[in-house]
Amino acid sequence: VGDGPMRGALEAQARATCGGRVTFAGMVADDELTALYHACDVFVLPSVTRAEAFGMVQIEAMACGKPVVSTSVPSGVPWVNQHQETGLIVPPADPDALGGALRCLLGDASLRARLGDGGRRRVAREFTAITMAERTVALYRAVLGGTE
Repeated sequence: VGDGPMRGALEAQARATCGGRVTFAGMVADDELTALYHACDVFVLPSVTRAEAFGMVQIEAMACGKPVVSTSVPSGVPWVNQHQETGLIVPPADPDALGGALRCLLGDASLRARLGDGGRRRVAREFTAITMAERTVALYRAVLGGTE
């Protein structure tokens, strides 16, 4: 899902290596995106640079009960997806490790279910609007020296 300057090259590579098993949906509406999260078995965020600061899409996938495969880029990405709790984390720019993680998850329905449940619990515990607002207020208070 999404678009970018490398889409054509990536589609050609996917056709050559995966046949018709990969679909490039392009840009989609929010309701269609939610349906796609629910339809997938695993969500993958293969970031290679710290430009992916947080990966809100991981939280969206986790809220839908999907295990995440992400990379250990030096950003918030590996903090959101916790290895063996909500998904698997692999080194960035390592296609063999990425493929291995995907094979592991796609071959083990119980692991997918366990990590998907872990992701749903993590979202409920860490990423609700109320929790994030409370933490933001607490941070502001701490920065201001506890004054109101």
